[in-house]
Amino acid sequence: MVGSGLVRALAACDAADPAQEGTYQAFATGSSDIVISQVYGGGGNSGAPLRSDYVELFNRGAGSVSVAGWSVQYASSTGSSWSAANLSGTIPAGGYYLVALASSGSVGSALPAADATGGMNLSGTTGKVALVTTTSLLTCGSSACLPNANIRDFVGYGSANQAEGSAAPTFSNTTAGFRAGKGCTDTDNNAVDFSASTPGPRNSSSAHTSCGGVGIPDAGTGSGGLPDAGTGSGSNGSGDGPPTRVACTGSFGSGMTAVYGRLDGFLVSIVNINGSSTCRGDDNHIHLQIKVNNQIEDIAVNVESTTGNPNVGFRTLNAPLHGGAWAEGWHTGQTLDYANTLGVHSTTFTAETLTQLQSLLDADLTNANHVSIFATGFDGTGGHDIHREPTNHDGAIVINPTTSNPEYLLFSFSDQTF
Repeated sequence: MVGSGLVRALAACDAADPAQEGTYQAFATGSSDIVISQVYGGGGNSGAPLRSDYVELFNRGAGSVSVAGWSVQYASSTGSSWSAANLSGTIPAGGYYLVALASSGSVGSALPAADATGGMNLSGTTGKVALVTTTSLLTCGSSACLPNANIRDFVGYGSANQAEGSAAPTFSNTTAGFRAGKGCTDTDNNAVDFSASTPGPRNSSSAHTSCGGVGIPDAGTGSGGLPDAGTGSGSNGSGDGPPTRVACTGSFGSGMTAVYGRLDGFLVSIVNINGSSTCRGDDNHIHLQIKVNNQIEDIAVNVESTTGNPNVGFRTLNAPLHGGAWAEGWHTGQTLDYANTLGVHSTTFTAETLTQLQSLLDADLTNANHVSIFATGFDGTGGHDIHREPTNHDGAIVINPTTSNPEYLLFSFSDQTF
């Protein structure tokens, strides 16, 4: 976010750094509410999964915000000629808002229902997008756009000459720019906050995301997380506050048993498919390394079966933590059943490809710290997240389980009905 929270702006026409000449950067405090959460400019182009460009907005704040009289504006990477899509309505806390833009030909699928529309044709690789609290067109480009009290958020991507911090990565016909933490993360550095992934536009009907204490430093008073009842904290690579990631390891603990249970701990490493084999990486599981009472336990999350493609269904759900309050450790003697415990059935899952599912999990887990994982232990060192077993021992990853309304990540193989 930029505007009233601006703490410093650098016009980098700096003779000491000729590589930066003509590039403008701004650094600001994190937004308290509306941000640009996705940018996609490859719509309708060769190989594109969607036929339209779009910009997605997200309310990371605690209250509803009216965007009536606002606009989303676009200019080329070095241009100063802007075009706009005007906005209306209100975005509730944790809500998304989809602005559908130019549609090119018949390549790709249609977007979900849009909350606003515009005719801008975004570059799929490089450009500038601004969220502006008026409908007056910007005129900057050859001069610095920031600071500007009317610009609520700004994203420069690819080789754009304007950005918050440094520009976000170059996107493509098959990738959109995603703000980390499902839209929650705002460090006011586009290069840090955005990454390229398969387009996944969300609108006002999409499930809401609660940002909670994301990005808030732990002042030792619970401001970044609830008190840790166990011993895996602080200097040990896990604890309260923002997530602390450590290098993956091949040395695992001995605290689990070969039964079904719930593992409460701190997510410290994510080993994606085809990751390091020394960290138990393989080609069809994402391995989550969880610090529990100063030991690392490994949970293998199956993201691909041997039949069909896509073949794993995925959905998220907010519900109270099942089986009692979060308490660091391995807890047995309880079950989780999608249908009976959470009221979830196979018809509510969306089938995902291996690549799509990995991207979704990476985005969901970006800001995970405390986690609870329902799984079957295979020995003392780790366990396996189950995809809808007939015995009603279902697997789930629960993010922010110490809050009153944590988020469940649920999985089901496509040939299962329940």
